[in-house]
Amino acid sequence: MRPKKISHKIFLGSGVTTVLLLGIAVFEHLTNSPDSSIEFMENKPEVAEVQPTTVPNRISVTFNGDTRTRMGFNWYTGNHYEDASVWISTSDDLQDPIVFDAEGEAVTSRYAERTEDGFFIFFDDELGYYTDQDKKGPEWTSGAAVGYLELTDETEYVYKALATDLEPDTTYYYQVGSESSGKSAVGKFTTSGETGDDFTFVQYTDTQNAYWNEHVHNEAIYGADTLEKAIDTADGPEFILHTGDVVETAEVEDEWVDIFSKSQRLWMQQPLAVAPGNHDEHALHEGTPLQIDAFNAHFNVPVTNDAIDGGSYYSFDYNGVHFVVANTNDNKVSADNPEGQALGEEQLNWIRTDIKRARDAGAEWVILSFHKPLYSRSYHSLADNDVQKVRDEFMQTIDELDVDLALQGHDHVFSRTEPLAYVSSEESVFNARVSEAGEIIEEENKSTYISPEGTIFVLPHAAGTKAYVDLYSRSLAYIHDMRTDLRWMTQENVNAYNDLFAFGGQPQQEEVFSDSYANERQSLVQSFAVYHVEDKILTVEMYEVSGDLSENVERSVDKVHEFEIIKE
Repeated sequence: MRPKKISHKIFLGSGVTTVLLLGIAVFEHLTNSPDSSIEFMENKPEVAEVQPTTVPNRISVTFNGDTRTRMGFNWYTGNHYEDASVWISTSDDLQDPIVFDAEGEAVTSRYAERTEDGFFIFFDDELGYYTDQDKKGPEWTSGAAVGYLELTDETEYVYKALATDLEPDTTYYYQVGSESSGKSAVGKFTTSGETGDDFTFVQYTDTQNAYWNEHVHNEAIYGADTLEKAIDTADGPEFILHTGDVVETAEVEDEWVDIFSKSQRLWMQQPLAVAPGNHDEHALHEGTPLQIDAFNAHFNVPVTNDAIDGGSYYSFDYNGVHFVVANTNDNKVSADNPEGQALGEEQLNWIRTDIKRARDAGAEWVILSFHKPLYSRSYHSLADNDVQKVRDEFMQTIDELDVDLALQGHDHVFSRTEPLAYVSSEESVFNARVSEAGEIIEEENKSTYISPEGTIFVLPHAAGTKAYVDLYSRSLAYIHDMRTDLRWMTQENVNAYNDLFAFGGQPQQEEVFSDSYANERQSLVQSFAVYHVEDKILTVEMYEVSGDLSENVERSVDKVHEFEIIKE
């Protein structure tokens, strides 16, 4: 066989990139590698049927309304059950439970074609069929060796329930399911308490498990292990904040099943607050419409202004701290958003009204979370067009509303700015300067800000195995070579941008970054951040988790950065 080429399309970043691989070189590399050989088949392997699930799965418990008295529940089954419910009790054996009815809705889930042994079936129009059985190596983890994948439609049922009239500051235990089909394992959550009560939450981001790595280098287990380390480090946080890209390809239901199954036990220990990422609406093939409903099918979060657009935006209060979750997938051209900004005018107006209302009600802290960053150490923050179109207006809004923290995702690097204040585009192409207000106390690996003015932007790397380069620590020539859309930057621009940051970098030092701004999805270092709020003191700690899970060793957890804000 003398192949001409392998051609397929994969999603990278926020767009669709066509990847053409020269067949002779790739074919010789794959067949000569003992860890990554492809055996092509003329006939398609027998496709296994998707077996419907009767027990509750893909369970999520999320904030939906008043966190003192309400909680949202979401789960899937393969069949419809009229008696679907949530059982909630203050007793861990669920004695005398309160029962809340759930509403089930039929949905069409799209599953990848697999063999009877569970391996994915790929196709190349010149070479034939092949699977991912026993495959390894960077050409697989990166997706470069992955061909066309067919999806099959399966009717499933998604259930949503809302628990109401709960008691504040109370730990509840719950099960979801039905008497006729069975119930889930027991989970728990604690409702929020009084304004000023201290609490802890964890942020992690970009778990982003890709279907093609399920059997090659399973990314979902790294996200789950990172979360487990975060929960242990935070000593039982009150909730988990995920800042987007839960999965790689939203249309492939296998990815949702994978991430939920690996993280289910951990997600059921406390509520989730989730921001939608761009991959959480991605379709598999070019030309297929974006999956704008996928995020809200898996998470029972509020839908403000009836706007479901690759996710939704909403807010909640926890012990007097006001949290705003924005949706940076709001970037489709419309009457509301003629420029295709990451956030449309309706959402921006809602953010302004919502935060002003919270401040008027006495909120001491305002924390904003969203996926696509305004300020980070890698390329997305300055290269995503939809972000650039809204940068001036969004940053001005953040500054005028006195947002304390902005928690981000999307760029898989560590990033933490100084407190930033807005400036016009005429003064700075980045629309920011370091605020000089307040006092800073510098200690080893820790900064304490006393009554600062301005917003600190935080991005705790990623919880998956995909990592990017700390682009702006490299030479100007490297930046220009890696990203042609950043060739407008001068060395003066690079220096000015770097001056906005107090901490940043990439934990990975693989040689691949010598000629690429992204690694091959094989990173063995993941990260998270722990936030503790105690009245007028907010402490942030950032951690690395490292180690190879395939070696069955206990992974290490190391604090890499810490800062504190004190309001006097």
